[in-house]
Amino acid sequence: MRIGLVVDHPKRDLPGAVMLGYQLARRGVSVALVPMYEQAVDVPRLGLNALVANYARPVNLDLMRSFAGAGLPLYVLDTEGGVLATTGGNSPPAMAAHIKASGYADILTGYFFWGSRLHDAFLAAGTMKPEQLHLTGCPRFDFAAARWRALLDGEPRGYLLVNANFPLVNSRFTGTPGGEREAMVRSGWDGAYVDRFIVDLKQVFSNYLAEIGRLAAARPDRSILVRPHPFESEEVYRNALSRHANVLIDGAGSVLDRIRNAVAVVHLNCGTAVESVLLGKLPLQLEYLNTPTTAGHAALPARVSRKVASFDELLGAIDHIERETESFDFAGVHAADIEAFFHLNDGQAAERVADVLTRTTTARRPYVSLLATVMGTRAKPSVGQIVKGAASAALGSAVTERLRSQFNPARRDKRIEPALVEALLHRIASHDRAKPSQFTAQRARCVTTGLPLASIAIEHIR
Repeated sequence: MRIGLVVDHPKRDLPGAVMLGYQLARRGVSVALVPMYEQAVDVPRLGLNALVANYARPVNLDLMRSFAGAGLPLYVLDTEGGVLATTGGNSPPAMAAHIKASGYADILTGYFFWGSRLHDAFLAAGTMKPEQLHLTGCPRFDFAAARWRALLDGEPRGYLLVNANFPLVNSRFTGTPGGEREAMVRSGWDGAYVDRFIVDLKQVFSNYLAEIGRLAAARPDRSILVRPHPFESEEVYRNALSRHANVLIDGAGSVLDRIRNAVAVVHLNCGTAVESVLLGKLPLQLEYLNTPTTAGHAALPARVSRKVASFDELLGAIDHIERETESFDFAGVHAADIEAFFHLNDGQAAERVADVLTRTTTARRPYVSLLATVMGTRAKPSVGQIVKGAASAALGSAVTERLRSQFNPARRDKRIEPALVEALLHRIASHDRAKPSQFTAQRARCVTTGLPLASIAIEHIR
């Protein structure tokens, strides 16, 4: 049996996907990590018995319908299922209503939830059958639990980590003006609200940059690592902050690694406040920069943070960071505000997902269709999708992905390298006292032509 896992952004999502791949492989399942941009051409050639998609949104509904129409069981493990809004398109009631009204509920075999709040919203709305709704947590946060934390990178380095969260007004990937706005509207947000939010967010972003510059100047002996969101452009940060010798702008690597190595985390409405609490690092929220609109958009990061009400208060907290950290009630914050959205911090989310998949997926006839690859797995493909599909069918997506990534930075960032997967896979196995040599990660190959694909196959060889 082979199960495909769609990987959205490797920097953020690959470790969790490898952890889930490891747990599935231990259970005798062959796994394929499928780059999100290649799923339309790779999925029909992998011989899958089930596919775990990275989200269920309007943008991928036609593709998911095509997979389901071919008889491929579909599950969703959302890449952004924890930090949810109180109202609007990604509030729990709105997400439940979207899955029900859009037709997703009719084509999904199962849905995995980060926390009980969204799970309960789906139950209350009758979105899907109760046995299709699985409260598991998200595998990428397993690394924050005590069981797996040693896999994170190295010794504490003592820097102050500044995390940013402004992709809506500083996008790395959207090529057309207003593209991020339209994506929000398509996801169910009211257009007038989005316009107000963007106006406020632009001003907040400008003020945030200014405050980090003030902090760097006020504490020149404090090392500061600024980490833009994975979907943000780093250029604006370099232009605003590179004159400060104590500031490093670097978005590379895992955010969990960076948090573990930090003395504290400065942010504004950033979901990494949750990871900070999970790892026992104090999250400092610059509350005084918020507007009512930006504060209300996603309230969870503020609730789980030590809020600072002024620049002077920020300096005081940083100057006494050990005392501030000792007095912060990490366990209480997790119980009161995090568990409902992120479930248990026990390092077993991947195991729970793997158990459901192995229990509910049957070894039916694998899904294989070279014609679907040529058509981009769509009923009415565009000319561009047909050209991409035909080239991929003729050359293998490993080749076509590499060629496209040379001209498109967004695609370059989303490639998955076998060596990186295997290195992490072996570290996980070794830490789990399994034999690393029994786990392999290499380019998957088309089951009909044998051509190498962009996807990565994980196997457990006994």
